[in-house]
Amino acid sequence: MVSQFKMFKIMGSIFTPDFSLGDSVSLLNLFQELSKGRFDGELFSAPIPQDAPAEIPRMILSSKDKAWKLEVSLERTNIVFRQLADGSISPPETQNFTNSVSDIFKSYKKKTAIRVQRIALVTERYLEMPEKSPPQFIAATYCKDQYLKAPFNNPNAFELHSLKTYEWKGFQINSWVRLRSAKLSDPAQTAILLVVNDLNTPSKEFAASESFVEKDIERFFDNAPDHVNEILDLYF
Repeated sequence: MVSQFKMFKIMGSIFTPDFSLGDSVSLLNLFQELSKGRFDGELFSAPIPQDAPAEIPRMILSSKDKAWKLEVSLERTNIVFRQLADGSISPPETQNFTNSVSDIFKSYKKKTAIRVQRIALVTERYLEMPEKSPPQFIAATYCKDQYLKAPFNNPNAFELHSLKTYEWKGFQINSWVRLRSAKLSDPAQTAILLVVNDLNTPSKEFAASESFVEKDIERFFDNAPDHVNEILDLYF
């Protein structure tokens, strides 16, 4: 069933708590060089109050087709592919995406000597269910019959969240899985089952002194796509 899902969004991230924006033009040129010109669209860079939350992007680069985005904040850098509303851009294969992200982040780390404290991969996939009820599907699949007769009988919306923490490929990993009902933005408002998988290393509250090197970044992104599929296979 997993093979029937379509990719909606995929994001690779590194968390850099010691980051300082500095020369934004040099940073822009560096990311354009590392991405081989992928972010050839608009640049967003505007003055932000010094006391603004660290997670707010200070610089955003986009591709001309609007499908790709690079976001740089004081605490993390994200590379994102997001499917356009008209579906006109084919999403990358997950392994191809992570290979590219890995190369960019490794080179960024090497050229700037920035400390990488966390690594993450987030995927959002969906399954169209035009003739079924995604909320009822989630309830019927994961809830006991006794709860389907009253509290979860024919719900209009339904969400399921799960967090597991374990060792994987030499990392301590948080694996968040979220299932929820939603609708596409097409004219028919097609009902879908949306599955979000957030695979990440522990936050700075739990691993404040962590410092990943290039080989760690490569190992994480090389293995993450298969592991995400293994996780989804457990659910479907």
